Amino acid sequence: MTVLVVEDDFASRQYLLLLLRKLEYLSIAAETGEEAIELMKDKSADIFLLDIALGPGISGIELGEVLKKEDRFEEVPMVAVTAFTRDKLDTLDEAGFSDYMAKPYTIVQLQQLLEKHLN
Repeated sequence: MTVLVVEDDFASRQYLLLLLRKLEYLSIAAETGEEAIELMKDKSADIFLLDIALGPGISGIELGEVLKKEDRFEEVPMVAVTAFTRDKLDTLDEAGFSDYMAKPYTIVQLQQLLEKHLN
């Protein structure tokens, strides 16, 4: 299984990639939404883990909306991985997000989330 990780914070991105390796998932990583769009032109993923606040450029919500417009990604689960509280993110459902994982998170929480959406 392959996971798309989009996270602008280097340490957070490395932490998530490390956990995914430990859980034996393949990963594709991007620092920005724009980079993720470019990467996904010729790649595929089984789930998207998207930070919401990606700094300058498009947000994780906007990225999710772009990805979900492609037929091949229509059914791919999309998870907001963010420090924002869930109640601050009213637009997640409208944007096509399947779930939400609050930072900080543990490897157990990540594993449960992946199993929920990939099994």
